Amino acid sequence: MLTMALAAAVSGQPAVAITLAPKPAARGQDRIATIDVTLRFDGVAAAAGEAVLGLPLVTSNVDTVATVITVQASDARGPLSLTTRDVVLPTGAARDADTGGPSRQWVASRAVAGRLTVRYTIPATASLPPRGPAPPFAFSDDGGGTSGAGHVFLLLPPGDAAYRATVDWNLSALPKGTRGASSYGVGRVMAPEPLTAGQLRMAYYMAGRGVGQWPVPARGFFAAWQGKPPFDAAGLMRWTGTLYDRYASFFGQKTPPPYGVFLRYNPINAGGGVGLYHSFVTTFGRSGGQGSDPGEIKFTLAHEMFHTFQPFIEEPAGLASSWFGEGLATFYQRRLPLRYGLIGPDDFVKDLNFHAGRYYTSAMATVPNAEVPTRFWADTRIRTLPYDRGMLYFADLDDRLRKASAGKRSLDDLMLAMLARQHGGRTTTNADWEAELRGALGEPAVADFRAFLGGTMPLPASDAFGPCFRRVAKPLRRYELGFDTAVLAEPKRIVRGLQAGSAAAAAGLRDGDEIVVPVPQDGIQGNQTQRLTLAVRREGRALSIDYLPRGETGQAWQWERVLGVSDKACAL
Repeated sequence: MLTMALAAAVSGQPAVAITLAPKPAARGQDRIATIDVTLRFDGVAAAAGEAVLGLPLVTSNVDTVATVITVQASDARGPLSLTTRDVVLPTGAARDADTGGPSRQWVASRAVAGRLTVRYTIPATASLPPRGPAPPFAFSDDGGGTSGAGHVFLLLPPGDAAYRATVDWNLSALPKGTRGASSYGVGRVMAPEPLTAGQLRMAYYMAGRGVGQWPVPARGFFAAWQGKPPFDAAGLMRWTGTLYDRYASFFGQKTPPPYGVFLRYNPINAGGGVGLYHSFVTTFGRSGGQGSDPGEIKFTLAHEMFHTFQPFIEEPAGLASSWFGEGLATFYQRRLPLRYGLIGPDDFVKDLNFHAGRYYTSAMATVPNAEVPTRFWADTRIRTLPYDRGMLYFADLDDRLRKASAGKRSLDDLMLAMLARQHGGRTTTNADWEAELRGALGEPAVADFRAFLGGTMPLPASDAFGPCFRRVAKPLRRYELGFDTAVLAEPKRIVRGLQAGSAAAAAGLRDGDEIVVPVPQDGIQGNQTQRLTLAVRREGRALSIDYLPRGETGQAWQWERVLGVSDKACAL
């Protein structure tokens, strides 16, 4: 009987079979130290001197395994010698992320003949991200399991070919009861459609005896978590599964593909998440700390799951168009759950005010969108603009559409029209969005959009979020780190540019201090009372410096409940 991968190859479709074999440091232990990776390719061709495989050196601010692995390869003619070279590849789009850039390639000593088999071993141990803020892509081996994204370890041929892919787990070295899951499902599974190398890397992998699962057995929607979250993980996943079904109905998918949710512990920036192929990953923290409130995590789940269904602007690629993908997801992360009765109005306005407060107090609120790609990882105030400013732009647009059409049209219509363009095989661009705006509201809407990209501050009307809420001005303090923000995105964080009179200076921080633990800022930037604690090394001494990273007070826009309006009238 042919394997799924071989069957695909016989049909003329290139294929890859991925087998992952986690290994403990000592036999019988739960803690996973390494993973043996075996890749079997059918339909891969490469001449002598051509690149057979490749992997970015850094992806979304995360170092990959490219520099720490030894690769063995063979084909129908026997062992295949590979040499490495480092290249800079053109930037491409992977939804809101970028692909390409500095990469390592493995070059064939001769032409590849027949099936290509590749073997290498990757470290599965936890490490703090040396470059600071980053999605949870790197492997982490806590909680009786390990997990990581294909972005950081999956060697694949260059080019745009699509592959039929199977994933299998060899768990024989681990204790009984160990599970293995990927974005495609639990255990041995086949991806539901041919995938390019970029798409194949957008999958998540998790294995271990400490991995929980809901439901058992896995159905179309499934979840896996590593360790023990400080909340009812199964209950939260039931809520998420219900929302997924509602999303599928909203987007007209009668039989949506399998979808996986992965949760794991994050000691640095708990509560955040990242969307991947038919799946997403979110992180939790310790009990009572950041990332321990399931109510807040629901918005992360709603946001990341929306990414799987929504349209994206594909040109310009990556972060230059993140205002669209992230702005839409931030807008709908509360709009749809409220519409479906899965959150209440108080939850809605709390989440809205977090994002509005973070934006309207930001010193970077009017930075042009063109500066986002180059400064995204260096400054939290830039990194949050696509989410917050994008959301407010879409909220204002939704309100204008509803009022101009007497309630017959909304942002839903324009968003779904963009999705139809994308599904029609078009490379969606800003020009497509302008065409939708022009057809709905005329040239003024196009001019407003271009001004938004230029940095103009969006300000939705007082009743833009429905009859339950009204806009009010409140005094809020501006986020102020107190030194050069780029320091926190560098592998070695040496303080420079300390601002005289800042809270950081008053707390005793000095230029030349080394910050030895990565510092999350995206969440704290929107929290007026949360203090920042820096673990510092100065002249060989360890210091802890704690302060409230706030500066001047200004008037910022927030929304509040309108008294006398029932909860039932709140959803739009």
